[in-house]
Amino acid sequence: MNKKNLRNFLFTNTFFIVLFLGILMVISLFISSNILFKNIYDSTIQNSVHSISELYNENMKYFEYFSSKYQDIVSEILDELYKNYINNIPFSSNLTIENFRKIGIFKNVDYYIINKNGIIIETSYDKDLGLNLANRVPNYWKKLNEELNKNNKYIEGISYEIKTNNPRIYGYLRMEDGNIFEIGILIDERAIPNFPKTVSSLNLNFIKSIYTYNISFIPYSFEFPLLDEEDKNIFNSLEISKGEIKTYTLRENSNGKESYVYIKWVPDKVNNKEFNFTVLTKISIDLSSIVILKNSIIFIFIVLIFFVIFSLALYLNYMTNRIEKPIMKLINNIESGKVDADAETNILEIDTLIKYYSHLVNTLVEKLKEEERDYLELKEKLQMIEKEKDLLYEMALKDDLTKLFNKKGSVQIIQKLVLNKESFSVIYLDIDNYNNILEKLGQNEANDAILSLVEIMKTIFRDRDFIFRVDENEFLILLRFVNLSIAQKILKRFVDALKKFNITSDKPYKISVSYGIIEYKGQNIEDLYNEARNKMEMMKMKKLELLKKLSDVNAEEN
Repeated sequence: MNKKNLRNFLFTNTFFIVLFLGILMVISLFISSNILFKNIYDSTIQNSVHSISELYNENMKYFEYFSSKYQDIVSEILDELYKNYINNIPFSSNLTIENFRKIGIFKNVDYYIINKNGIIIETSYDKDLGLNLANRVPNYWKKLNEELNKNNKYIEGISYEIKTNNPRIYGYLRMEDGNIFEIGILIDERAIPNFPKTVSSLNLNFIKSIYTYNISFIPYSFEFPLLDEEDKNIFNSLEISKGEIKTYTLRENSNGKESYVYIKWVPDKVNNKEFNFTVLTKISIDLSSIVILKNSIIFIFIVLIFFVIFSLALYLNYMTNRIEKPIMKLINNIESGKVDADAETNILEIDTLIKYYSHLVNTLVEKLKEEERDYLELKEKLQMIEKEKDLLYEMALKDDLTKLFNKKGSVQIIQKLVLNKESFSVIYLDIDNYNNILEKLGQNEANDAILSLVEIMKTIFRDRDFIFRVDENEFLILLRFVNLSIAQKILKRFVDALKKFNITSDKPYKISVSYGIIEYKGQNIEDLYNEARNKMEMMKMKKLELLKKLSDVNAEEN
């Protein structure tokens, strides 16, 4: 049997183990840093795509609003220009716009005659003369003919002109000879949210630039660079995302510091209104700072790891010498038969020390086990006391029915937000007909009405917001990080959801609410409650006055 000396056990073996662990740490550092980098990279892409998707779809509400608002006016202009055309009255864009001067967002109008093959054969806008819509936008040409087959007239939503990307509203009318009479009304781009142009100002982490183009690869802003053939091929092969952006293509540079995300987006229907334009989005992501930081951290950690290994080798050598010398001296004394009375290193003393140490250890182990049992029992008692304390505290701050914080809990939370200097708005909400439900349908249905309202609020208000039940039929909603304007929009979504519930629900009751909404501007908590509640009371009084007037009118008619 090969025997190893003490130095091999204490120094050599330990050194190689430490060296092996150091190499493992370096490998782990490489893997973990790459995983972290990949998570940041994926998160950056997902957040960017999500933010752009939200921006695009949120702005489509304004497009739908303007399209619906001016649809009848566009139809009137279409009829007037077509009448002038068939009566051979010379076309005048300025005169037509002057007749509709009340529409402040209209700047100019042009007409087009499109033959059955999709070619513009006559127009007041010379740049589009001869343009073949069937070849340029085949899907839209097919859709247009389908709409005109249903109805000889079709007014589409706001879109963008193919060549210039100017916002326009187009109207179409099937002529007796089968051709199509089209008008295109130029819209003042300052009057609508031109999000394909302004999306480049979106401030996102690690985003170097955001450029947008139409389906013909024309930039939405003259400041955006033109696409090269590789970009065009990527967009041509990319699947369209309608409404919410779900698909995109990623292209990475060989240096790993810069990547590009490609999105082909078309708007979804908004209130059954269709919109005909495409936004090709190219996002440039610059992670060079993260790559440099990652490489710097890896280099620093590698240097530190090897410095620790070197320092540990020196320390191991020093400790080995300190342990090895007296033991070797003892061995030499034993081998040589020398007896050093002062050293007290004879075998009998060593054996006695081992026996004493063994007895001492066994005694200590039993003592530690006994103390451990006592400690565990004490720990269990303390845990039970803490659980009972937490339960009593929660019962004092929460409502039994809804499990929402009560008024006392709301005061503590608002105090914490005020100390953190957070901005927020509050809505004080009261169920108008709660007592009526309670009297006619009983306590169970009244409780059900409370729970139904709470469920509606939870679906509308965000997870970071708070809902408090401050009285039997009164609630306080705290909207964090929003001003009064945004809070009113959120409140409108809640009111719409409540209306939908009252229409679609088969419950034996309808829920009517009054509310008051204010923004926190340094008031003390009591004033905050009172101001919001006073606004709610004012709304309730207006409802009662309106009901009284309606009752008086009905009484007079009878």
